[in-house]
Amino acid sequence: QRRVAARAAEAPAGAPRTAPAYSDCTRVVEKEDGLNISELSFGTIGVTVGLSMLLYGFGAFFNYLPGQSGSAPLLIYGFIISLLGSALKYAQLDPLDCRTYEDADKLRASQATDIQVQVKSDTTRYRYGDEQHLEEALERIFLFGRRAAGGIARRDSPELVGLQERVINGFYALVLVFESPKVDIAGWEGRREKIERFFGPDISCEIYERPGDLYDVCLISNGKGGSGTDSRPDALPQLMPGLQPRRGNE
Repeated sequence: QRRVAARAAEAPAGAPRTAPAYSDCTRVVEKEDGLNISELSFGTIGVTVGLSMLLYGFGAFFNYLPGQSGSAPLLIYGFIISLLGSALKYAQLDPLDCRTYEDADKLRASQATDIQVQVKSDTTRYRYGDEQHLEEALERIFLFGRRAAGGIARRDSPELVGLQERVINGFYALVLVFESPKVDIAGWEGRREKIERFFGPDISCEIYERPGDLYDVCLISNGKGGSGTDSRPDALPQLMPGLQPRRGNE
């Protein structure tokens, strides 16, 4: 998946159909340095801390390390923490890469809708319990398992593999890059209005095919914008896989 995501982020936007009217900007915004909670894997942290406590607890218990009196709590809590970390690691969905061009970065604050900001935020952070990014959106758009209503099998679902922030026809656009070997351009175009309704209001959708079963789903702002930021509190991982994420003030 990492290989496909990298290919999606780096491949040119050439397509058999008419390409999007991207701006001429070719400069990409570099990722900011510093700690970001959305880029931390709580599963990896849990496994690392838990195993460290277990190893020290065993060493202290057999007098290889100081602190034999505290070896029992270290073993107990180390086992629990490593178990929870393993569960989170198993249910973990890695964040996607997003390539942001400088002109789009400047327009985001004034033109990006709240839904565009939310989609970017949700897909570029670790998630827990979901099978794939935008799972709920894909299920509503493609009607998994409901062939009588024009749906498709879940196994044939497109997979989101990357994002881009671009300027199209002078407006901010969030480009969702899907790998979609089972749904062709006609299948995408037939659901374009449904995509606009789901990710709206105040956006239009254009869909373009690229080589390699890749499709650019361009969510283009109409310029009205929203708050320009994701105002929700930071989400902590679920207490158990499958539960709703907790908020930072819980």
